[in-house]
Amino acid sequence: MRPRFLAPVIGALIAFAVVPTTMPACSLGQGTGSISGTLNVDDCWSGKFALHPDFFAGVPYRDSLELRIQSGGDYESFSDGISVLIDNVHAIRGDRGPGFLNQPLIVSLPVGVSPPGVPIKANPNPAAVHMSLYLQTTCRTQDVALYAMAEVSLPCDELDAGDLSARCVGADGGTDGAPPSAAGTAQSTITFVHLFNGNQEEENAAEKLTEASFDVYLADPREICPGGLGPPPRCRGHLKTEGTFKFYFERGRPGQPFP
Repeated sequence: MRPRFLAPVIGALIAFAVVPTTMPACSLGQGTGSISGTLNVDDCWSGKFALHPDFFAGVPYRDSLELRIQSGGDYESFSDGISVLIDNVHAIRGDRGPGFLNQPLIVSLPVGVSPPGVPIKANPNPAAVHMSLYLQTTCRTQDVALYAMAEVSLPCDELDAGDLSARCVGADGGTDGAPPSAAGTAQSTITFVHLFNGNQEEENAAEKLTEASFDVYLADPREICPGGLGPPPRCRGHLKTEGTFKFYFERGRPGQPFP
């Protein structure tokens, strides 16, 4: 199995790799989870949303860990689910210093990932966790993925947000200084209670457990204002604070055959 954090909806717009061609066997563990909220996806879904995950997989590589939590065990390109990329497991666990377990962490796009026309800006405190929601079962007519953003413009249930260029234009006729929506902005966070240490030979069950809750606001990065000016991208979905997952890493045969 080779999970892909970024779904085809972004394509060449945003692409990054976290797993080498030769990859350690992934795990397919037993777990529980609840992922629900609201979505606003053009020509696909508008309103309340609930994913009932029964497939939990993880791929450790060096200090990183990629999680895939979805409904059903089919390929990602035919399923609904979420993908979570953790840049540095040991830093969050506190294996090499102060950790961040039981603390809310910002969830956003990875460092250096930006749509065309949006400059990459230095960030002294980049997010260490990244999440995407893919809807390849629900939205059969298109490749759909939404991404957790550090900041989005509210509300999340605005069905017709208008033309992107109009939303990005400021009072001076340009994009600079365009205000956020009247409802304000919101930020995505995740809190890990337990986190697998990444050791595939680990025998201690407590070290193989991953458990987290999250409050995530989703957006389409292609809706970031040109040049990165103006308000944050509009909210396309909100996976609320009851969003959780909990499962143990179990090394074994992949849940799916290699292509």
